[in-house]
Amino acid sequence: MSPDNLPLSHISIGVRNFEISRKFYSATLAPLGLGLVYERHLSPSKLEPRTLGFGPDEDNEIVNIFEHGDEAHAPGRGCHFAFNASSRNIVEAFYAAAIANGGVCNGKPGLREHYGQNYFAAFVVDPDGWKLEAVCKSAPVTC
Repeated sequence: MSPDNLPLSHISIGVRNFEISRKFYSATLAPLGLGLVYERHLSPSKLEPRTLGFGPDEDNEIVNIFEHGDEAHAPGRGCHFAFNASSRNIVEAFYAAAIANGGVCNGKPGLREHYGQNYFAAFVVDPDGWKLEAVCKSAPVTC
């Protein structure tokens, strides 16, 4: 399926601190193949917030981060964003990068068989309270 046919184009979140979020998301999303593909600083009118965009390439920016200072608030229980990972090692790398860059553990990497036989995931909370997950649903490769 091409990106134009996917039902979700992107997600946008508000954060308090641009630099903290830039560091956290640059490191945390890198294992998933998502890099910083867009960065906008304040517009001359200062009406547009500083913005970060992450994706696999410039044409497929899927995570947008807007700096809104103290007005930024993550939603409460029940809301999180899950990212597909192609291997369990990538789930572990996502988790390690998040924790090393200011994230908080919300579930260490491991099997969650109540979600599926091969559901291997890790859960973190970013510095602003946004809940993130990396998940691999494939069976481990054995030699």
